[in-house]
Amino acid sequence: MQWATCAAAWVVLAAVWLLPHLDLPLRAVGPFGLAAAICRTLVAATSHVAGGAPRSMRGTSLAADALLLTGLLDITGGPFNPFIVMYAVYIWLGVATTSMRWTAAVTAASAAGFGWLVVDHLQAGGLEHHRLNDFPTHLFTMWYTGAAVAELVAHYVTRARATLAQRQQLLEEARDRAARSERLASLTTLAAGAAHELSTPLGTIAVAARELERSASRLAESGPMLAAIKDDARLIRTEVDRCHVILDGMSGRAGDGLPGGDRGLAPQEIAALARGRLADGQQRRLRVEIAPDTAAPRADGAEVVQALSSLLKNAFDAGGPDDDVLLRLAPHGRMLRIEVHDRGDGMTADARRRAGEPSSPPHESDQ
Repeated sequence: MQWATCAAAWVVLAAVWLLPHLDLPLRAVGPFGLAAAICRTLVAATSHVAGGAPRSMRGTSLAADALLLTGLLDITGGPFNPFIVMYAVYIWLGVATTSMRWTAAVTAASAAGFGWLVVDHLQAGGLEHHRLNDFPTHLFTMWYTGAAVAELVAHYVTRARATLAQRQQLLEEARDRAARSERLASLTTLAAGAAHELSTPLGTIAVAARELERSASRLAESGPMLAAIKDDARLIRTEVDRCHVILDGMSGRAGDGLPGGDRGLAPQEIAALARGRLADGQQRRLRVEIAPDTAAPRADGAEVVQALSSLLKNAFDAGGPDDDVLLRLAPHGRMLRIEVHDRGDGMTADARRRAGEPSSPPHESDQ
Protein backbone atom coordinates (compact mmCIF):
# COMPACT_ATOMS: atom_id res chain seq x y z
CA MET A 1 0.00 0.00 0.00
CA GLN A 2 2.84 2.41 0.83
CA TRP A 3 4.60 1.79 -2.47
CA ALA A 4 1.31 2.06 -4.40
CA THR A 5 0.55 5.42 -2.74
CA CYS A 6 4.05 6.69 -3.52
CA ALA A 7 3.75 5.61 -7.15
CA ALA A 8 0.37 7.33 -7.53
CA ALA A 9 1.70 10.57 -6.02
CA TRP A 10 4.74 10.65 -8.34
CA VAL A 11 2.62 9.83 -11.40
CA VAL A 12 0.23 12.71 -10.65
CA LEU A 13 3.12 15.11 -10.05
CA ALA A 14 4.78 14.05 -13.29
CA ALA A 15 1.53 14.57 -15.20
CA VAL A 16 1.10 18.05 -13.72
CA TRP A 17 4.59 19.23 -14.67
CA LEU A 18 5.13 17.30 -17.89
CA LEU A 19 1.74 18.13 -19.38
CA PRO A 20 1.32 21.89 -18.76
CA HIS A 21 -1.16 22.30 -21.63
CA LEU A 22 -3.79 20.35 -19.65
CA ASP A 23 -4.05 23.27 -17.18
CA LEU A 24 -4.85 20.95 -14.24
CA PRO A 25 -5.93 22.66 -10.99
CA LEU A 26 -3.51 20.33 -9.16
CA ARG A 27 -0.69 22.66 -10.21
CA ALA A 28 -1.71 25.01 -7.36
CA VAL A 29 -1.03 22.33 -4.76
CA GLY A 30 2.12 21.02 -6.45
CA PRO A 31 4.53 21.99 -3.63
CA PHE A 32 2.36 20.23 -1.04
CA GLY A 33 2.12 17.16 -3.26
CA LEU A 34 5.90 17.08 -3.77
CA ALA A 35 6.55 17.29 -0.01
CA ALA A 36 4.04 14.53 0.72
CA ALA A 37 5.45 12.30 -2.04
CA ILE A 38 9.01 12.70 -0.78
CA CYS A 39 7.99 11.95 2.83
CA ARG A 40 5.95 8.89 1.85
CA THR A 41 8.78 7.55 -0.30
CA LEU A 42 11.27 7.94 2.55
CA VAL A 43 8.91 6.16 4.95
CA ALA A 44 8.34 3.28 2.52
CA ALA A 45 12.05 2.91 1.71
CA THR A 46 13.10 3.02 5.37
CA SER A 47 10.43 0.50 6.33
CA HIS A 48 11.59 -1.85 3.58
CA VAL A 49 15.29 -1.60 4.51
CA ALA A 50 15.21 -1.29 8.30
CA GLY A 51 11.89 -2.97 9.06
CA GLY A 52 10.25 0.25 10.26
CA ALA A 53 10.49 4.01 9.93
CA PRO A 54 11.31 6.30 12.89
CA ARG A 55 8.38 8.00 14.59
CA SER A 56 9.65 11.43 13.60
CA MET A 57 9.66 10.43 9.92
CA ARG A 58 6.15 8.97 10.12
CA GLY A 59 4.89 12.07 11.95
CA THR A 60 6.40 14.38 9.34
CA SER A 61 4.80 12.33 6.55
CA LEU A 62 1.35 12.52 8.18
CA ALA A 63 1.67 16.28 8.70
CA ALA A 64 2.64 16.68 5.02
CA ASP A 65 -0.38 14.56 4.04
CA ALA A 66 -2.64 16.82 6.12
CA LEU A 67 -1.30 19.89 4.32
CA LEU A 68 -1.74 18.21 0.93
CA LEU A 69 -5.32 17.29 1.89
CA THR A 70 -5.97 20.94 2.73
CA GLY A 71 -4.84 21.99 -0.75
CA LEU A 72 -6.88 19.28 -2.47
CA LEU A 73 -10.02 20.19 -0.50
CA ASP A 74 -9.53 23.85 -1.28
CA ILE A 75 -9.86 23.20 -5.01
CA THR A 76 -12.65 20.61 -4.68
CA GLY A 77 -15.33 22.19 -2.51
CA GLY A 78 -13.52 23.33 0.60
CA PRO A 79 -15.17 22.54 3.95
CA PHE A 80 -18.18 20.99 2.20
CA ASN A 81 -16.15 18.20 0.57
CA PRO A 82 -17.05 14.84 2.21
CA PHE A 83 -13.37 13.83 2.20
CA ILE A 84 -12.78 16.35 4.97
CA VAL A 85 -13.15 13.41 7.38
CA MET A 86 -9.66 12.33 6.27
CA TYR A 87 -8.27 14.84 8.77
CA ALA A 88 -9.53 12.54 11.54
CA VAL A 89 -7.92 9.54 9.83
CA TYR A 90 -4.51 11.24 9.85
CA ILE A 91 -4.88 12.08 13.54
CA TRP A 92 -5.79 8.49 14.41
CA LEU A 93 -2.86 7.17 12.38
CA GLY A 94 -0.60 9.58 14.26
CA VAL A 95 -1.84 8.23 17.59
CA ALA A 96 -1.33 4.61 16.50
CA THR A 97 2.08 4.94 14.82
CA THR A 98 3.90 7.97 16.27
CA SER A 99 4.54 9.64 19.59
CA MET A 100 2.24 12.10 21.37
CA ARG A 101 4.41 15.02 20.26
CA TRP A 102 4.03 14.15 16.59
CA THR A 103 0.35 13.38 17.07
CA ALA A 104 -0.07 16.91 18.43
CA ALA A 105 1.75 18.25 15.37
CA VAL A 106 -0.54 16.33 13.00
CA THR A 107 -3.57 17.50 14.98
CA ALA A 108 -2.43 21.11 14.80
CA ALA A 109 -1.83 20.84 11.05
CA SER A 110 -5.27 19.29 10.51
CA ALA A 111 -7.10 21.84 12.67
CA ALA A 112 -5.24 24.73 11.01
CA GLY A 113 -6.03 23.33 7.55
CA PHE A 114 -9.73 22.93 8.35
CA GLY A 115 -9.87 26.43 9.78
CA TRP A 116 -8.10 27.88 6.77
CA LEU A 117 -10.64 26.25 4.46
CA VAL A 118 -13.47 27.90 6.39
CA VAL A 119 -11.85 31.33 6.34
CA ASP A 120 -10.83 31.07 2.67
CA HIS A 121 -14.33 30.14 1.52
CA LEU A 122 -15.87 32.88 3.65
CA GLN A 123 -13.64 35.43 2.00
CA ALA A 124 -14.55 34.04 -1.43
CA GLY A 125 -18.20 34.94 -0.76
CA GLY A 126 -21.32 33.11 -1.74
CA LEU A 127 -21.77 31.47 1.69
CA GLU A 128 -24.58 33.56 3.12
CA HIS A 129 -26.80 30.78 4.47
CA HIS A 130 -26.92 29.47 8.04
CA ARG A 131 -25.77 32.69 9.73
CA LEU A 132 -26.62 33.96 13.21
CA ASN A 133 -26.10 37.67 13.79
CA ASP A 134 -23.81 37.76 10.76
CA PHE A 135 -21.72 34.86 12.17
CA PRO A 136 -21.13 31.78 9.97
CA THR A 137 -22.54 29.29 12.44
CA HIS A 138 -22.74 26.47 9.89
CA LEU A 139 -19.08 26.51 8.96
CA PHE A 140 -17.89 27.24 12.49
CA THR A 141 -19.86 24.35 13.98
CA MET A 142 -18.56 22.06 11.23
CA TRP A 143 -14.99 22.99 12.09
CA TYR A 144 -15.56 22.71 15.85
CA THR A 145 -17.39 19.36 15.58
CA GLY A 146 -14.73 17.87 13.34
CA ALA A 147 -11.92 18.96 15.65
CA ALA A 148 -13.76 17.77 18.77
CA VAL A 149 -14.59 14.35 17.32
CA ALA A 150 -11.02 13.87 16.11
CA GLU A 151 -9.60 14.78 19.51
CA LEU A 152 -12.01 12.51 21.40
CA VAL A 153 -11.26 9.55 19.18
CA ALA A 154 -7.53 10.27 19.39
CA HIS A 155 -7.78 10.29 23.18
CA TYR A 156 -9.65 6.97 23.13
CA VAL A 157 -7.15 5.39 20.74
CA THR A 158 -4.29 6.60 22.94
CA ARG A 159 -5.79 5.04 26.05
CA ALA A 160 -6.60 1.81 24.21
CA ARG A 161 -3.08 1.64 22.80
CA ALA A 162 -1.54 2.12 26.24
CA THR A 163 -3.82 -0.53 27.73
CA LEU A 164 -2.97 -3.02 24.99
CA ALA A 165 0.73 -2.36 25.43
CA GLN A 166 0.45 -2.93 29.18
CA ARG A 167 -1.48 -6.16 28.70
CA GLN A 168 1.02 -7.33 26.11
CA GLN A 169 3.84 -6.70 28.57
CA LEU A 170 2.02 -8.61 31.30
CA LEU A 171 1.39 -11.45 28.86
CA GLU A 172 5.07 -11.60 27.91
CA GLU A 173 6.07 -11.65 31.58
CA ALA A 174 3.58 -14.44 32.26
CA ARG A 175 4.97 -16.42 29.33
CA ASP A 176 8.51 -15.95 30.62
CA ARG A 177 7.49 -17.12 34.10
CA ALA A 178 5.69 -20.13 32.64
CA ALA A 179 8.72 -21.02 30.53
CA ARG A 180 11.04 -20.74 33.53
CA SER A 181 8.68 -22.85 35.63
CA GLU A 182 8.50 -25.47 32.89
CA ARG A 183 12.28 -25.64 32.62
CA LEU A 184 12.61 -25.87 36.38
CA ALA A 185 9.97 -28.63 36.54
CA SER A 186 11.80 -30.52 33.81
CA LEU A 187 15.07 -30.20 35.70
CA THR A 188 13.41 -31.39 38.92
CA THR A 189 11.93 -34.41 37.16
CA LEU A 190 15.29 -35.20 35.61
CA ALA A 191 17.03 -34.92 38.99
CA ALA A 192 14.47 -37.19 40.66
CA GLY A 193 14.81 -39.75 37.89
CA ALA A 194 18.61 -39.64 38.05
CA ALA A 195 18.51 -40.05 41.82
CA HIS A 196 16.27 -43.10 41.47
CA GLU A 197 18.42 -44.67 38.77
CA LEU A 198 21.67 -44.12 40.69
CA SER A 199 20.35 -45.61 43.91
CA THR A 200 20.73 -49.20 42.64
CA PRO A 201 24.40 -49.03 41.54
CA LEU A 202 25.33 -47.13 44.66
CA GLY A 203 23.66 -49.79 46.78
CA THR A 204 25.64 -52.45 44.95
CA ILE A 205 28.88 -50.53 45.55
CA ALA A 206 28.04 -50.19 49.24
CA VAL A 207 27.41 -53.94 49.60
CA ALA A 208 30.63 -54.78 47.75
CA ALA A 209 32.62 -52.39 49.95
CA ARG A 210 31.11 -53.89 53.11
CA GLU A 211 31.93 -57.42 51.95
CA LEU A 212 35.46 -56.32 51.07
CA GLU A 213 35.95 -54.89 54.54
CA ARG A 214 34.61 -58.07 56.17
CA SER A 215 36.83 -60.27 54.04
CA ALA A 216 39.86 -58.18 54.91
CA SER A 217 38.99 -58.43 58.61
CA ARG A 218 38.87 -62.27 58.47
CA LEU A 219 42.36 -62.55 57.05
CA ALA A 220 44.85 -63.88 59.58
CA GLU A 221 47.88 -61.96 58.46
CA SER A 222 48.20 -58.27 59.08
CA GLY A 223 50.30 -55.57 57.57
CA PRO A 224 50.27 -52.13 55.96
CA MET A 225 48.67 -53.45 52.79
CA LEU A 226 45.76 -55.05 54.66
CA ALA A 227 45.19 -51.92 56.74
CA ALA A 228 45.15 -49.82 53.58
CA ILE A 229 42.55 -52.15 52.05
CA LYS A 230 40.34 -51.80 55.13
CA ASP A 231 40.67 -48.01 55.08
CA ASP A 232 39.81 -47.90 51.40
CA ALA A 233 36.72 -50.05 51.98
CA ARG A 234 35.55 -47.76 54.80
CA LEU A 235 36.19 -44.71 52.62
CA ILE A 236 34.13 -46.21 49.79
CA ARG A 237 31.21 -46.88 52.16
CA THR A 238 31.46 -43.38 53.61
CA GLU A 239 31.39 -41.75 50.18
CA VAL A 240 28.54 -43.97 49.07
CA ASP A 241 26.54 -42.92 52.13
CA ARG A 242 27.29 -39.32 51.27
CA CYS A 243 26.05 -39.87 47.69
CA HIS A 244 22.85 -41.39 49.09
CA VAL A 245 22.28 -38.25 51.19
CA ILE A 246 22.71 -36.04 48.12
CA LEU A 247 20.39 -38.20 46.06
CA ASP A 248 17.79 -38.17 48.82
CA GLY A 249 17.80 -34.39 48.66
CA MET A 250 17.52 -34.41 44.85
CA SER A 251 14.60 -36.80 44.87
CA GLY A 252 12.71 -34.77 47.46
CA ARG A 253 13.06 -37.15 50.39
CA ALA A 254 14.13 -35.93 53.84
CA GLY A 255 17.90 -36.12 53.95
CA ASP A 256 21.07 -35.91 55.93
CA GLY A 257 19.65 -37.80 58.88
CA LEU A 258 17.77 -34.78 60.15
CA PRO A 259 14.50 -35.13 62.01
CA GLY A 260 11.70 -35.37 59.48
CA GLY A 261 7.97 -35.02 59.69
CA ASP A 262 6.37 -31.86 60.99
CA ARG A 263 8.62 -31.47 64.03
CA GLY A 264 10.57 -28.20 63.97
CA LEU A 265 14.07 -27.63 65.27
CA ALA A 266 15.21 -25.04 67.74
CA PRO A 267 17.07 -22.08 66.21
CA GLN A 268 20.32 -23.23 67.86
CA GLU A 269 19.95 -26.68 66.29
CA ILE A 270 19.23 -25.17 62.87
CA ALA A 271 22.34 -23.01 63.03
CA ALA A 272 24.51 -25.90 64.24
CA LEU A 273 23.30 -28.31 61.54
CA ALA A 274 23.70 -25.70 58.81
CA ARG A 275 27.23 -24.94 60.03
CA GLY A 276 28.05 -28.64 59.93
CA ARG A 277 27.30 -28.78 56.21
CA LEU A 278 29.93 -26.14 55.43
CA ALA A 279 33.62 -26.64 54.75
CA ASP A 280 36.08 -26.15 57.60
CA GLY A 281 37.20 -22.72 56.42
CA GLN A 282 33.62 -21.58 55.93
CA GLN A 283 32.62 -22.79 59.40
CA ARG A 284 35.29 -20.55 60.94
CA ARG A 285 34.07 -17.53 58.96
CA LEU A 286 30.40 -17.99 59.82
CA ARG A 287 29.05 -15.66 62.53
CA VAL A 288 25.73 -16.57 64.10
CA GLU A 289 23.39 -14.20 65.97
CA ILE A 290 20.24 -15.59 67.60
CA ALA A 291 17.88 -13.12 69.23
CA PRO A 292 16.42 -13.98 72.65
CA ASP A 293 12.99 -15.63 72.77
CA THR A 294 13.37 -16.94 69.22
CA ALA A 295 10.95 -19.86 68.85
CA ALA A 296 11.37 -22.88 66.63
CA PRO A 297 9.78 -22.66 63.18
CA ARG A 298 6.78 -24.80 62.40
CA ALA A 299 8.35 -26.03 59.16
CA ASP A 300 10.13 -29.36 58.79
CA GLY A 301 13.58 -29.05 60.34
CA ALA A 302 15.31 -30.93 57.50
CA GLU A 303 13.83 -28.61 54.89
CA VAL A 304 14.83 -25.48 56.82
CA VAL A 305 18.42 -26.68 57.24
CA GLN A 306 18.68 -27.70 53.60
CA ALA A 307 17.42 -24.32 52.35
CA LEU A 308 19.60 -22.42 54.81
CA SER A 309 22.68 -24.43 53.80
CA SER A 310 22.18 -23.42 50.17
CA LEU A 311 21.91 -19.76 51.14
CA LEU A 312 25.07 -19.93 53.23
CA LYS A 313 27.06 -21.60 50.45
CA ASN A 314 25.88 -18.97 47.99
CA ALA A 315 26.85 -16.25 50.44
CA PHE A 316 30.39 -17.60 50.79
CA ASP A 317 30.65 -17.92 47.01
CA ALA A 318 29.54 -14.29 46.54
CA GLY A 319 32.10 -12.86 48.98
CA GLY A 320 35.87 -12.95 49.04
CA PRO A 321 37.98 -15.85 50.33
CA ASP A 322 38.43 -14.15 53.73
CA ASP A 323 35.03 -12.43 54.09
CA ASP A 324 32.73 -13.39 56.94
CA VAL A 325 29.08 -14.31 56.54
CA LEU A 326 26.48 -13.38 59.15
CA LEU A 327 23.56 -15.65 59.98
CA ARG A 328 20.87 -13.92 62.05
CA LEU A 329 17.75 -15.61 63.46
CA ALA A 330 15.11 -13.47 65.15
CA PRO A 331 11.35 -13.53 65.79
CA HIS A 332 9.18 -11.68 63.30
CA GLY A 333 5.67 -11.57 64.68
CA ARG A 334 4.51 -15.20 64.84
CA MET A 335 7.19 -16.32 62.38
CA LEU A 336 10.94 -16.90 62.40
CA ARG A 337 13.03 -14.44 60.38
CA ILE A 338 16.28 -15.83 58.95
CA GLU A 339 18.80 -13.41 57.44
CA VAL A 340 22.04 -14.22 55.62
CA HIS A 341 24.38 -11.29 54.98
CA ASP A 342 27.44 -11.51 52.75
CA ARG A 343 29.88 -8.98 51.32
CA GLY A 344 29.21 -9.68 47.64
CA ASP A 345 28.85 -6.99 44.98
CA GLY A 346 25.19 -7.78 44.27
CA MET A 347 23.38 -9.22 41.28
CA THR A 348 23.19 -7.51 37.93
CA ALA A 349 19.81 -6.55 36.50
CA ASP A 350 19.96 -9.45 34.03
CA ALA A 351 20.90 -11.91 36.79
CA ARG A 352 17.93 -10.76 38.92
CA ARG A 353 15.59 -11.17 35.95
CA ARG A 354 16.80 -14.71 35.25
CA ALA A 355 17.04 -15.80 38.88
CA GLY A 356 15.52 -19.23 39.40
CA GLU A 357 16.17 -20.51 35.89
CA PRO A 358 18.04 -23.84 35.62
CA SER A 359 20.67 -22.18 33.44
CA SER A 360 21.27 -19.28 35.84
CA PRO A 361 24.87 -18.66 36.92
CA PRO A 362 25.82 -18.98 40.59
CA HIS A 363 24.38 -16.34 42.86
CA GLU A 364 26.48 -13.23 43.26
CA SER A 365 24.30 -11.17 45.54
CA ASP A 366 23.54 -10.35 49.10
CA GLN A 367 21.22 -12.97 50.50
